[in-house]
Amino acid sequence: MGAATVFYKPEEDIFYNDGREDSLLKFIDAHPRRSEIQGSPEAMLAAIDEYGQTQNFLMNVGEHKGKIMTNLIAEKKPRTVIEVGGYIGYSAIMFGNALRKAGGEKYVSLEMNTKFASIARSLIDMAGLSDFVEVLEGPCRPSLRKIAQDSSTSWDMIFLDHSKISYLNDLKLCEELGLVAPGSIIVADDMYRPGNPPYSEYMRATTQSKVEAWKPFVGCLKDGNISLGNPFLMYQSTVLEGLEPTGLPVNKSLSPVIL
Repeated sequence: MGAATVFYKPEEDIFYNDGREDSLLKFIDAHPRRSEIQGSPEAMLAAIDEYGQTQNFLMNVGEHKGKIMTNLIAEKKPRTVIEVGGYIGYSAIMFGNALRKAGGEKYVSLEMNTKFASIARSLIDMAGLSDFVEVLEGPCRPSLRKIAQDSSTSWDMIFLDHSKISYLNDLKLCEELGLVAPGSIIVADDMYRPGNPPYSEYMRATTQSKVEAWKPFVGCLKDGNISLGNPFLMYQSTVLEGLEPTGLPVNKSLSPVIL
């Protein structure tokens, strides 16, 4: 028999931004296998998991759900990936490493919190991925607009893992900016817990229903905070099961764009 799977410590009422992220960085810096972690994404992920298993819960995507995304990257071989909500860089290291192995070109991680972005950069650099993974700090909507200004093409994959209530509005912004186009793949984490019914409904809606909802607002003044999206993009939606890093069952919604 193989060794039993080791999961993260249980999620507490307060589970982030209480000093644990700084504690993680000190844990990595003082790790007895620090020399092995340097330049190794796999060793870095193992060390972060070790902290989550032995010290404090971390709100990472984790090994089990993460494998869904890395398998998808290996299969679809996207050139470019945007991650909205990077936290301390765990998913950027895992998915950025998978993208580099698959022959991709660029992984961009958006993180609003200044401290989290700084820790993510430190861990990404230590893992040997700073030349491939970029962390953009600040609210995601200005960052998405900057990406669109700097790039004239759509992005092959977008991973949503930030404020769940913002998923739909920010996806619609990506549609308006041309970051999402036919052939793009959208992956939204935590669609079971806590979930986002409006996002799920939009992903399954027909063009006609989206156009009818969109028409009354065409031409209205906009303040930049609310997006209408592109109702002519259609999605094929699939729900994939996974496990939280604590071992709790969850699922992840995968929605490739189709013509």
